[in-house]
Parts: sequence; C-alpha cells; structure tokens
Amino acid sequence: MSAAIVVAGNAAGAGFALAKLRFRGAKLLLGLFLATLVLPGEVTIVSQYVTVRSLGLADTLLGVALPGAIGMLNVLLMRTAFQAIPPEMDEAAIIDGATAWQRLRHIGLPNVRGMLSVVTIFAFIGAWDDFLWPLIVLTDPDNYTLTVGLQYLNGTFSANPRLIAAGTMISFLPIVIVFAALQRFFFKGVAEGAIKG
Repeated sequence: MSAAIVVAGNAAGAGFALAKLRFRGAKLLLGLFLATLVLPGEVTIVSQYVTVRSLGLADTLLGVALPGAIGMLNVLLMRTAFQAIPPEMDEAAIIDGATAWQRLRHIGLPNVRGMLSVVTIFAFIGAWDDFLWPLIVLTDPDNYTLTVGLQYLNGTFSANPRLIAAGTMISFLPIVIVFAALQRFFFKGVAEGAIKG
C-alpha cells in the first residue's frame, strides 16, 4: 500500500507547475528542489521521524509513504518532460479558456506518458524495496512492509532459507508486473524524451 501511495503522489503536478506555470518564487522553489538532491536521505531521517510521529502516523503505512510521496529527482524529470512540450500548445489551450488542471490533464499528461512511466517504475521500486525507513517507523509486525517482514522472518524462524527464498520471490513479482505493464512507455520515455511525434 505504501508503494501505491508513493507512486500516486509522485511528481506530475509539481513538475507541471515548475515547467508551465508562472508564479512568484518559481526559481527559488526550483533551487530548493535542486538543493535537496545534494542531501543524503540519512541526514533528514530524524526530522522526518519526528514529523511523522507528531502527526500521529508512527507505526502506520501512511507514515511510511508520506516522506517519499514527492521525490525531488522525479519532480525534476517531470519538469524536463513538460518543458519539452511546445509552448504553442499551452498558449492555444489558454486562449481557449483551459485552466491549469485541464492543461495538465489534456495536454501535459498525454504528452509525457513515457517519462511518467519511468518515474512510476523508479518510484515503485524505490518504495517497494525501502528497508531503513519502514524499519524505523513501524513497530507492530502486523504493519511490516515486505522487506522488513523478510528480515523479521530471518530472525523469528531461525533463518529458514526456503521460507526466505519464497518471500524474496513474492516480493520480486510486483516489480516484474509493474515493469511489464509499463515497459513500452518506459523505453519510449528513455529514448524519445517522452514527447509524442
């Protein structure tokens, strides 16, 4: 569930806003996004935990998913993809009276399907394979994510290698399914810069 929340929250709206909307402080916001890429995740993990705990989301899957809901690298990838859309398309939509949401839905997203699939695959794999953050946030074994649960099995059942191998294969299957579903868009996004020709 936390992987689905991360994928759903990742990057399209923020990337569109940074690429196509003109607002005060846009360059400052972009600079802040770039600055966060320099920081390793371990630097902010204590402040993230304190924030999640103060929101009452400790030991919940929402608390696991919340810090990864917007990935800065994914926002920048989506911004680049949206910037590649010709500005004439946006101008024509504005003249026709389209709102920002309508431009995102009808012009932006159909033209960046390739990059959106790249971001979706990377966000899903990152959230699905995350071990450290769920280990810190979750305390109840009933709430463990699959990666933390596999480690729990390793200690609880005195390292039964068959059970751990079965769990590893089960944890690998969703990644294969997501990639298989999005692979044609993924390769299009990597090769063509995510713009329809």
